[in-house]
Amino acid sequence: MPSAPGPLTAPDLSGLPNGRVPRALREQQLLDTALSLFAARGYEATSIVDIAAAAAVTRPVVYRHFGSKEGIYLACLRRARAELDARLAAAVDPDRPHGEQLRAGIDAYFRFVEDHHREWDVLFGVGMPADGPAAEGAIELRHRTSALLTGLLRRAAPDVEEQRLEVFGSALNGMGVELSRWWRTHPGITREQMVEHYFALCWEGLHAYVPGE
Repeated sequence: MPSAPGPLTAPDLSGLPNGRVPRALREQQLLDTALSLFAARGYEATSIVDIAAAAAVTRPVVYRHFGSKEGIYLACLRRARAELDARLAAAVDPDRPHGEQLRAGIDAYFRFVEDHHREWDVLFGVGMPADGPAAEGAIELRHRTSALLTGLLRRAAPDVEEQRLEVFGSALNGMGVELSRWWRTHPGITREQMVEHYFALCWEGLHAYVPGE
């Protein structure tokens, strides 16, 4: 079961010469720090000052790497999204029966919730920005999950009209998010149990579109 975020501590860079942290390493440090803050506090309650203080750097360092709070927030979103996409892609084997593909994808998703609670909070939590490019970026990345699910459904049921597939993909996405929120308030439920619950709900609807399974 996912645990609450731990204390915010910047990665140890003490072995590197002061002021000579490689750019790529500094960016990862700032992203790790910002991700923890955005997950714990939400976008609106997190400032560049907060990120800089938690990372033990000055504000200009953050601006130099990411340009703005929106910039570092969107970078956090993209990194979290890449991790989720990679897990789903590695789990789903198109040569396996559709039911097995679905179960494997569900398990990969709940493993992501279990192992990367900060990333899930930033992608799907309630602390997203209210408007502006950051809000648009967050919504776009959430829609990518629905599009990914619709693509899997299209492969399993190519004769079903596109609109029905999009509706079902969006419904599956929303259901996964809400079930994840529920899971985090019920620590006695295992990941395996959540996979079975979600699979049963999904397969009951999908099964009508996939003949012979």
